[in-house]
Amino acid sequence: MSFDDVVWHDVECGRYDADLALWGELAEGAEHGVLDVGAGTGRVSLPLAAAGHQVTALDIDPELLGALRERAAAAGVEVATLAADARDFTLPEPVSLIAVPMQTIQLLPERDGFFASARRALVPGGRVAIAIATDLEPYDGAPPLPAPDLGQAGGWTYVSQPIAIRIDGDRVLIERIRQMVGPADEREAFQDVITLAIVTPGGLAEEAARHGLEAEELLHIPETPEHVASQVVVFRG
Repeated sequence: MSFDDVVWHDVECGRYDADLALWGELAEGAEHGVLDVGAGTGRVSLPLAAAGHQVTALDIDPELLGALRERAAAAGVEVATLAADARDFTLPEPVSLIAVPMQTIQLLPERDGFFASARRALVPGGRVAIAIATDLEPYDGAPPLPAPDLGQAGGWTYVSQPIAIRIDGDRVLIERIRQMVGPADEREAFQDVITLAIVTPGGLAEEAARHGLEAEELLHIPETPEHVASQVVVFRG
């Protein structure tokens, strides 16, 4: 991981905010705190902490969590961090809500470990809320392409251009070209591929039920000009 990787995370994920109100509503009354799974640099964790919630941010990448801690300190809020695999984690104390935003669950090729860990991490009656994208339509890179994600850091411009979405069995492959443009017009470019598991609310409900979690509610996050709509499956422990 590097400075550039933190910037790419912010460019491609950090400015999405269409779901923040929903996570805030779900966190209301979370007396024993919230676990943000796949927290990255704090897109969801920091607003929840600023609203007065007790938040633990979990991510597999310690450098993303390092950036989150710096931002929390700058904002004057407290966020506990845990560098761990979402398929195998243990909290010091159970929480009232486990939030899994922005298709994080679809980055996991298998989810039994996550549901087992989540069940252990919940207080009795606690909830797990999982966002999934079910409307990713394939395209082959023919113009017009979607608008790129843009950001600037250290005098460089970062451009992340989606070029294709491909269906491969039970997976979706999202292909991007990442380009960095320096102050003297230096250029670096490389391809990046994100693999998402294809999941459905019903399929998640079956997986969760094996670990004592019952599907309670299905919520919706509307599409934006830059992002597809999502569904949020809420489970009760």
